[in-house]
Amino acid sequence: MSGRAARMKTILLITEQFDPTADHLLQVLRRRGCPALRWNLDRYPQDSTLTYRASADELGGSIATEGRIAPFDLIGSVWYRASHCRGFPPGLKPQEREFAAREAESALNSLPLVTDWRWMNEPRRHRDAAWKPAQLAAARRLKLAIPRTVITNDPGVVTAFREESGGAIIFKTLSQTLDLEPGKAAFTALVTEEALSSLSLIRHAPGIFQELVAKDYEVRLTVVGDRMFAAKVLSQRNERTKLDWRIAAHEIKYEPIDVPADIRDKVSGFMAEAGLTYSCIDFIVTPEGRYVFLESNPRGQYLWIEHYTGMPITEAIADALMT
Repeated sequence: MSGRAARMKTILLITEQFDPTADHLLQVLRRRGCPALRWNLDRYPQDSTLTYRASADELGGSIATEGRIAPFDLIGSVWYRASHCRGFPPGLKPQEREFAAREAESALNSLPLVTDWRWMNEPRRHRDAAWKPAQLAAARRLKLAIPRTVITNDPGVVTAFREESGGAIIFKTLSQTLDLEPGKAAFTALVTEEALSSLSLIRHAPGIFQELVAKDYEVRLTVVGDRMFAAKVLSQRNERTKLDWRIAAHEIKYEPIDVPADIRDKVSGFMAEAGLTYSCIDFIVTPEGRYVFLESNPRGQYLWIEHYTGMPITEAIADALMT
């Protein structure tokens, strides 16, 4: 297929109604004259349809949403921002809703297996790459520095780890979700003496516990295909953001920064091993200048970084989807 023909294919944005990043990307694609279709999964299956057609002679289908129909063979690439189907009528019983969600997501998750679309990121790759223990294992294999870490639901293991670490450890959740209310998130927290009194709660929900690593600053590295956009996060200049800059992300400063070549090479290896074409990767940079890998978010937010630094991340995403 020629480059010109490929560009005429529709770009499918799988997202939700409240997604300013998708709003902005859609504007960029339309400005470029590229056909694009937005499919909001919080309106599927009630207000949109996904149809497969299979016979001995053909295998195809279409997506219909907001008055438009996109046949499978006219879609070229996909920006995969949402994965949970939530468009169900409120009157469903819990068992009915669970069944409907399972059926809808079965239909959704079959798409990569029956189409030749290019995905950013392919759903199975995204799912596997989101597991935090797997990220740490991959980072370690690639010789990226990582914090000493315990992931467990055993309070005794955490207590011992805290003692070994001189009483300075932090807690993070194993997962993060776009389903939280706007403005809410599960932030990193210090494991204090007071927190130890409720440590028995992890019996029901395992967590990540890591040594507290000294910071000079942090780096948010947004990877789009073979392009990398690194922002220096000056989190240590604000008392509120020293532990987790996400608490007040708009109260701190960001600067474009060049990442050392060896870190870039290792990140390229990390992306290739995970099968990702997009991710936001967070590092601590210690006072000695050592980069310490924290985590990778294959569906990470970036729009505010673009706003504060001027780095053309959205344009790079559009380039990748149109290539």
